[in-house]
Amino acid sequence: MPTGPPPGRPGSELAVQLPRTFLDGRGLLRFAVGDEIEVAPALFVSEYLPTSGADGWTHDEIGIVRAQGSVLTSIGEDTTGIGPVSVLDADGRLFPLFWASTPPGEGHVAIGGALYLDPDLAPGTELGELVALCRERYRVTSIRVSSRLTWQPGPPVELSAVPEDVPPDTVLVAGLLPVGVVDTDRPPTSG
Repeated sequence: MPTGPPPGRPGSELAVQLPRTFLDGRGLLRFAVGDEIEVAPALFVSEYLPTSGADGWTHDEIGIVRAQGSVLTSIGEDTTGIGPVSVLDADGRLFPLFWASTPPGEGHVAIGGALYLDPDLAPGTELGELVALCRERYRVTSIRVSSRLTWQPGPPVELSAVPEDVPPDTVLVAGLLPVGVVDTDRPPTSG
């Protein structure tokens, strides 16, 4: 379970999904509870609406997110074949965005989706360098397998490290607690 400040506040723990497809030899970090990692948790956008309300974000224990903020312009050219990279500024918290549908371009939006780690955003990769301002150092506080998405959800199972195999119909989630800003001159937010 998240610890510290409420979700969506600076310094709060993030619940970030580790998709099965990225664990199968695609270079996603293998880490254990207590490790420090440098990552830019991405937001997979499943829905969005134009809005004019206050900026902010929140998430649940498996990384399902509701966020509101400004979509910054697409960064760089799409030379990767994955699509343009855009970034959401949700009250000072920057999230790389991957869209399930056509992105709105720039503007103020309310977004629903899920936080996840993507090996394409790792330091040293083309996309990873485009979103370096979103990257931070985190301490891994937990790794758990949740069956919440199955017909008979059960309590999450705590693990000590990212496993080689993840059971079907489950979601692997890492708890990440920020320990500092990396690769940027942007001052840390406080709140």
